[in-house]
Amino acid sequence: MKLFLRKSLVLFKKHKPTDEQLVHKASALLGVSEFQVFFDAWQAWYNDKPSEKRIELYFIDFLEHDAVPFWVRNYVRFVLNRRDLIAQEKRRLILGTLTYYIPLLLFFILIMWAIFR
Repeated sequence: MKLFLRKSLVLFKKHKPTDEQLVHKASALLGVSEFQVFFDAWQAWYNDKPSEKRIELYFIDFLEHDAVPFWVRNYVRFVLNRRDLIAQEKRRLILGTLTYYIPLLLFFILIMWAIFR
């Protein structure tokens, strides 16, 4: 019975996405190719515009061996975390708007009901 429970828990356990999956996710979010993600990551990390040949070496290694350089990993995590922050900020703004305007609307309805009653 314990073995069955352990196996069933493994099936429902969330797996962390691999670095390769994160690169694909970031490229889809940004609407650019994976190569462009590598290019932008180099610029963000080294503050320098690289040549395509320089990035190509790392990108071929990524395609053949799923090797993600540290600077790409950092950039991808930054991009994906920013997306989460934007989503949190949208939820906060919606909640703030609702908590501000709903009481005002209820107060206005109550006043109008009292006046025209």
